[in-house]
Amino acid sequence: MLVRKGECHQCGECCQSVNMTVVRDVTLRQHGSLDELKRYMQFRGIRVVGEDIENNHLFYTLDVPCSEWSDEAGCRVHGTPEKPLLCLKYPTQPDGIEACGYRFEEESIFPESGR
Repeated sequence: MLVRKGECHQCGECCQSVNMTVVRDVTLRQHGSLDELKRYMQFRGIRVVGEDIENNHLFYTLDVPCSEWSDEAGCRVHGTPEKPLLCLKYPTQPDGIEACGYRFEEESIFPESGR
């Protein structure tokens, strides 16, 4: 099981877009093909950025920067009760942002026995 470790360094990379995960087979059934889906989403300003066939996921990115982020001041709601739950929980899986202070480590879900 992957466990998140570390802390936010306020690099701001995750504040530049909204990422979404959707159910792959349902979405493709609605649109006919991955190419059709990409054209449909592109027209609406959404990019299909990847897929995980094994887990039945498609990944979207919507390039809309967070209104609480400032290049000069960083996150205006970091460390406050106003910080959205989405931001508090991010990332939930590795995202490839090199400057991010979070990392994921494999940990066993079974306690080690002293045998």
